[in-house]
Amino acid sequence: MVDDVTAEVTRTLRTLWWLPVLRGVLLLLLGLLLLAQPSASVAAIVWLFGIFAVVDGVVAVVQGVANRGVPGWTWWVVEGLAGLAVGVVVVLWPGPTARVLFFLLAAWLLVLGVISIIAAVALSRARDAGWHWPLAFGLVCTLFAVLLVARPQVSLALFGVVLGLFAFAGGALNVVSGFAVRSVVRELGRDSAAA
Repeated sequence: MVDDVTAEVTRTLRTLWWLPVLRGVLLLLLGLLLLAQPSASVAAIVWLFGIFAVVDGVVAVVQGVANRGVPGWTWWVVEGLAGLAVGVVVVLWPGPTARVLFFLLAAWLLVLGVISIIAAVALSRARDAGWHWPLAFGLVCTLFAVLLVARPQVSLALFGVVLGLFAFAGGALNVVSGFAVRSVVRELGRDSAAA
């Protein structure tokens, strides 16, 4: 029974390890763009953030649906739907003030953070070895949300830097977690072959 479950989880993770890597690469690209041009116009940052939130939402939904059966998979879907909703609002309402954008971004980051922390708890209870990656991502998201709420009147240049740093840190965590999952899957494959 345990061998069947391990084999199924290994098979699923072997085919899906690249989804967090893709999501991380998207975040890293967003971070690099924002760090390279932190004083870009509000309109450019709004569009960049809106398009990213839509793409990231789609990737998160796909990751959740592809991980059906893995504990906590519904939280990826919820996270993706929240990202899609925020992205659509930003794209359809591209002229918000910087203050509204701060709070919209802070709310999105807080939702991502809380959902990632809940998913980490679900994975931990299921004794999943990778539970700490969504926890770290959730804590980074929550930290940046609190920073944005604490300083909503910060200049646009600092806003671009803060958003760029979040994207870079979150992207790095996702890329590392994807490759960590791939490494664990390879190890499980070697162990099952040796048995």
